[in-house]
Amino acid sequence: MTTTTAAASSGSTDTATAGKPERLTGMAQVREAEAYHTASVMHDAIFEADRLCSAIYRAVTDAYLTRVREDQAEPEARTAAETADSPEVRGQAAEALRCLYAAQTYLQSLTSYEPPF
Repeated sequence: MTTTTAAASSGSTDTATAGKPERLTGMAQVREAEAYHTASVMHDAIFEADRLCSAIYRAVTDAYLTRVREDQAEPEARTAAETADSPEVRGQAAEALRCLYAAQTYLQSLTSYEPPF
């Protein structure tokens, strides 16, 4: 046991370099950064799609539940179908679809990487 302690304290760097991985350089470092940033943008696109879909869900659900509770319904209030067909909801749905398409594209590029050159 004292032999191991003496060898480690004698300034040997074999154990220090063996435990520490070599730093990535060149294209390997570029690929690491690209994978990280692609995954980050993919996550952001999915998060935005989820946020937009949640807003659509809330708007349609509120309209539906207002009609179900007829005592709370305003005469000029939109139905759930009218709300879903409104320009605001259609715009949110189109944007959610673009976000989902972006997320799909980033996911595909992340999982089927080909070097740029």
